[in-house]
Amino acid sequence: MRVQKSVYHMTDRELRLYKRQLRRRMQMQRRILTMIATVCVIIFCAVSYQGIRSLASSGEEQLKFKYYTQVTLAYGETLWDLSEDYIDYEEYKDKKEYIDEVQSINHLAEEDSIRTGQTLIVPYYSYEFVK
Repeated sequence: MRVQKSVYHMTDRELRLYKRQLRRRMQMQRRILTMIATVCVIIFCAVSYQGIRSLASSGEEQLKFKYYTQVTLAYGETLWDLSEDYIDYEEYKDKKEYIDEVQSINHLAEEDSIRTGQTLIVPYYSYEFVK
């Protein structure tokens, strides 16, 4: 362990060396504080940007697109089963309304039965735009 002399008992050379070390230590502390402040400002800006962006996007209503897909019925599958896979409750009040639309699209009467391997067109909704 090195014992440091009092500033009053140092030679000129030792005093210059001591002051240079103090200056370097102070410069290093300033650089570290500047880096910390810069990182804090960057984090603050990023968080603020995300907050503003989420506020702006929450005010906009997302567009929802209606699509149709072709489905081949598996053994034992019913229109009720299909409705569970494709219904969007924001667009239909219940499964009965959805099934009525599927029957209408496919020109099926309520008393018509569906068969395994039969192909049906069913509607579904998505927020993604597909070209």
